[in-house]
Amino acid sequence: MLGRSEEAQAEARKAYAAELAKPWHRALPDSDDALRAATRAAATAQARTDEHLLAMRLEQLRIQARPEPVRPAPWSQRLPELAARPLHDDAPRAVIA
Repeated sequence: MLGRSEEAQAEARKAYAAELAKPWHRALPDSDDALRAATRAAATAQARTDEHLLAMRLEQLRIQARPEPVRPAPWSQRLPELAARPLHDDAPRAVIA
């Protein structure tokens, strides 16, 4: 699917044209060697674009999959709740002297 994307097709067309524009292919742009090299360059460019698009999509999915960080309640709301809890009977009592 990514290989048929507009971005991948555009990169393949650019690579094909760039390969044919090289000085050693200018004399005979329709030769078998020139066409074979241009086709290879287009396929390579398309594969690299596919890999790049896949990496971008996977990063987007990783970001979406991350849970939102849970913010704990502020201390002003937690402390009264903790202070209201009774101490254990086994807890040593503070002695004020």
